[in-house]
Amino acid sequence: MRSSILFLLLIQMVFQLCGAASTTAAGSGDLSSGVISVGPDERLSRATTYEHPGDPALMASFDFEGPVFVEYGSMIKDHAFIFADGLYHLIYITDGEKSFGHATSVDLKDWTLHERVLWAEPEFNRIYAPHIVEFSDIPGYYLMYYTGVNDHISQETCLAFSTGDLSAWIPAVPERFEPYHPDTAWALWDETSWSNCRDPFFFIDTDDTGYLLNTATAKGNFGAISLARFDGFFDYEDIGPLYTHNNWHALESPFMIYRSGRYHLFFVEEEVGGISHMSSPSLQGGWDITYRAIIDNGHACELLDAGGGEYLFSRHSAYALPDGESLYSIRIDTLGWTGDLPEIRIEDPLGSAWTILRGTAFDRQPVFGDNPGWRGVDSVDVDFEGNWWIGTFERFDGPVLGALPGSFQGDGPTGAIRSGTFIVTGRSMRLLVGGGHYPETCYVALFDAATGTMLFSETGRGTDAMDERCWDLKGLRGSEVYLEIVDDSSLPFGHINVDGIFESPFPFQPALPPDEDGPPEKDIDDPKKGATNAVLIPTISMSSHPNPFNPATIIELSGLEPARYGVRIYDISGRLVRVLDVTASTDGRGSVRWNGLDSGGGPVVSGIYVAAAARNGKILSVHKLVLMR
Repeated sequence: MRSSILFLLLIQMVFQLCGAASTTAAGSGDLSSGVISVGPDERLSRATTYEHPGDPALMASFDFEGPVFVEYGSMIKDHAFIFADGLYHLIYITDGEKSFGHATSVDLKDWTLHERVLWAEPEFNRIYAPHIVEFSDIPGYYLMYYTGVNDHISQETCLAFSTGDLSAWIPAVPERFEPYHPDTAWALWDETSWSNCRDPFFFIDTDDTGYLLNTATAKGNFGAISLARFDGFFDYEDIGPLYTHNNWHALESPFMIYRSGRYHLFFVEEEVGGISHMSSPSLQGGWDITYRAIIDNGHACELLDAGGGEYLFSRHSAYALPDGESLYSIRIDTLGWTGDLPEIRIEDPLGSAWTILRGTAFDRQPVFGDNPGWRGVDSVDVDFEGNWWIGTFERFDGPVLGALPGSFQGDGPTGAIRSGTFIVTGRSMRLLVGGGHYPETCYVALFDAATGTMLFSETGRGTDAMDERCWDLKGLRGSEVYLEIVDDSSLPFGHINVDGIFESPFPFQPALPPDEDGPPEKDIDDPKKGATNAVLIPTISMSSHPNPFNPATIIELSGLEPARYGVRIYDISGRLVRVLDVTASTDGRGSVRWNGLDSGGGPVVSGIYVAAAARNGKILSVHKLVLMR
């Protein structure tokens, strides 16, 4: 009986994938933003006039962005994090440690990239670890302590002056600030060999004395943090190590705060990883790493006082990608306290604007970056905007949270989320949608809040690539509505991708999806629904022998273009079990053997499986397999 039901579901799925589908588009908005942004590629074709456009500041907009900065294609590492002139500023290592980059944001989610602010050459080979403090002698001016590195990788702390803002810096001449390195009476330091004196952190103690911390190496080759006392900001005296470790591990990226009678030191220990914390009642003594706690998976943290005893907590992280490159990012969350112990508080990634109604499909949403591409498979361009999007197949919800780029939960989990209610103010609503073509079970929809009536809905078109949809909100102005994003399918490609949902004061038409040459067709099942964005999904033929099988079967495909295809094997719950490669010959045929093993090389259990042929992320055909051990 169970296999008969599955077979009927498969037949229904094939009909949905191959027939002309009928839906009306659906979308949503970010209630907190008030910013209407078409996106970098300007895909919208807006009408230029409208008699009474609404106020964009009142219009809903959901872009799913999170508190992370990324400069794609660049290595970004140790950074300074400050708030000035109504903006958050990041100044960070980039360009192979040859310069410092500069980015600003008003909300820690949408960032503006500026010109580089300081270059290593001609004084140094590389520069590290900027740390910025306000110059109290001249309000509005800043000082930057940073690490200069010569050709021998000998490091010393240098100083630069701002020119009245944070976008231009001038290195201090030696007459004003002689580069600092620890006293060789206690530290190992040599201008002609690798020597640690990096990651400067300047702070003013409770008695108004300035201090500088640095990574150092004590004699005996022990990791250490150096301590220098400053008279003002320029004249310093080495007073020895703040702390000397019990082995050679370097103690990097120190950051100090004073709170409730204790000094709190944040740092990274080489070979250990993560951000460590330890505290002492005294600045010069009482440090015991035995009581150290690793509080985060990132590196090189900065703390920015947010009031009420809380701090904005920024740090960078890096991940290796399938192509050998790395993903670098800087993430900002909140640091709070339980007694004298710090704890990182991660904001709900979906924010207060969304509520999980049921299930687990949205537990690790929104997804960060080009996650399918990072798996090295399914590398179709998802066409998301910004850095974050909803993709219920995925489970990488952002850096330093545990999951790695490329992680996925598959099509098995189901669930639904709902936005808060909002009043329709705009003339239209735009959104990006992709994923499986399941109008009844995987969709994004707009509902009337008073009656619960679905006003618009939209599903995917059998590809992860999102395309633009829109709804005409004329006649709904003043209505209270809400949005739902639903994934109730565990069938192959049973997931939904959504991004870039917002109201607009103008009517607009979405760009036509790929391979659609004319206007949308009428709904053949319900003509009263009017025009839709239906598109025919191409199919190929699949068969297998033997079937049922044990221990292996040959999956054959025909009707192919000469190219490389993937065959995804799913179990009855929708979990992705294995991905196989097929290369079609010039006669349009291809075949692949499945030996009943999963992607980890382990045997799967007896039961019903689904083979789904795909290319460029688009499901082309499905076929039922029965394994009988």
